Amino acid sequence: MFISKILISEDFDNIKADMIKKYGLNNLRFIPNLVAPNFLIEHARAVEKESYIAEKDEKIIVLMAQHYEVEAQNSLLKLFEEPPKNIKFLLVVPSKNLLLPTIKSRLICEKVRVQKEERNLNLDLKKLDLKAIYDFLEKNERLEKNVFLEKIVLLCKECLKITDFNEEELEFFYESYELAKLNSKSGVIFATLLLNFYLKDRK
Repeated sequence: MFISKILISEDFDNIKADMIKKYGLNNLRFIPNLVAPNFLIEHARAVEKESYIAEKDEKIIVLMAQHYEVEAQNSLLKLFEEPPKNIKFLLVVPSKNLLLPTIKSRLICEKVRVQKEERNLNLDLKKLDLKAIYDFLEKNERLEKNVFLEKIVLLCKECLKITDFNEEELEFFYESYELAKLNSKSGVIFATLLLNFYLKDRK
C-alpha cells in the first residue's frame, strides 16, 4: 500500500520511471503529464477532478513541477487532508521550501536521491560534421532542465578530452550553463557550443 507523501528531488525522470515500474502505469495519473515549470490552479483542478473518479483499486496521483503556485497549493489542502477512497498522492518538488507549511503538515516528507541513469551524448565529436550537429539538435530540441544542464556539462567534458580550451573558451561553457539555468532554448545553446567546437577543430 502506498502512503501519500512529498518527495524532495529534482530527478523527475527517474522518479517517474521508478513509480511506473513499482506500481504500473494503469494505477498512476501524472498531472501534468510532463514536468511543469509551474504547477498552476488549472493543474490543481485537474487533480481534484481525477481524485473524484471512483476507483476499485488504489490510484496514485503524481504531481511534478519545478514550482507550485500558492493558489494551487491552497486549493489542494482539503483534498490532501481528506482524500477520496483509494486515492493517494505523490508530490515531487525540488525543495520543501517551495511548499506552504499547511501542505507539509498534511503529508509526510522524504528526501530521496534516485540513482541517475548515466547520460550519453550519442555524438562522436571526433567525427563531428554539420549533419551530425543538425541531427543532435533535432534529438535534443526539448529537454527537461536537469537533463539539459547535465548534457552541457557532459559536452564540455567530452570536448576537453579531444582538445584544449583557453580561459575565454572555458568561460563560454560556463556562460552557456548559466543561460540554460535561465530557461534559454537548448537548440540555441547546443548549436553555439557545437559550431564553436567544430570550427575550432578545423583550424
